[in-house]
This record gives sequence, C-alpha cells and structure tokens, in this order.
Amino acid sequence: MAMFSVRSNGHRAGVIVCGVDGGASSREALRTARRLSDRLGLSLVVAHVVAPLPVRTEPWTPPGASTSTEDLAAGEELVSAQCRAAGIERAERRVLVGRPAERLAELADELEAELIVVGSRGQRHQAALVGSVSSELLGLAPCPVLVFPARALDFEELMEA
Repeated sequence: MAMFSVRSNGHRAGVIVCGVDGGASSREALRTARRLSDRLGLSLVVAHVVAPLPVRTEPWTPPGASTSTEDLAAGEELVSAQCRAAGIERAERRVLVGRPAERLAELADELEAELIVVGSRGQRHQAALVGSVSSELLGLAPCPVLVFPARALDFEELMEA
C-alpha cells in the first residue's frame, strides 16, 4: 500500500528524510526510517550534515562557510556505512554542509518530505543549555519529526537479553 499526500502546490509527496551522525540512536533511527519507508511505500533520503569551517576569502571580509574535501568524503563514507549496516540498498544519499537542524529542515522542505527521522543523543540536561539537533529541528521542520531516543536503546537491549 503506497501512501502519498498532495501538498497545497499540487505535487505528490512521498519522502522520508533520515538524518544520521554515526551514533547508536542514529543507527536505530535509520532502521526505523527504512521500515516506515518500506511499509508506507515512501522513498528514503539519508543525510549527514558536516559542520562548516570558517573561511576568509579576503582579509577584511567576514568568513563564509566551507568544508574540506576530507570532511565531505568522511561524511559520504559514514552515510554509506550506515546504509549498509541497516540493509539499505536503494536510498538517496546526501552530505550537506551547515548546521544540522537547519540543513535537515531545508532538505525536508525542498523535497516536500512527509517525515524527518533522527536519533537523540540523550543529553537532556546539556540540551537545555545549548540545544540539540533534535530539539532545534522540532521548531524548524516543515513536517512531523520522529526522534528515536537514546533511552530506547537500553530498553531494546534489555528486551533482547
């Protein structure tokens, strides 16, 4: 059964965006996104965001955002490795540069995604002080966000024992 909605602009939407960062909850978020994609007949886009490095093109200009080819290659390898580990063969893969929450929200908006799936590192006390990607994404996203909490990993491991 394929599930699609029609957006106000008349285009069909059928995409799940999953942000990955290499953490354990990120891996589980990707597995969950794959299951949802399969069950709902939606395509899957797996994305990793690389932090920009401040680069000055001229001594008197403010720095712009750039990143090294090594960081981009490492991001591509991370996405590929996470997809392999989750048994994902057919998914669009993206490596973006910028702030993770902003870039994932922009990607979801660009693709008219039905859902964004991410993991949470489970640092609730730190998140209250500096914010976390998942918390920030909730305020920026153009669609629902499913956050796979780090505590759920402990519960799943307990259930499997």
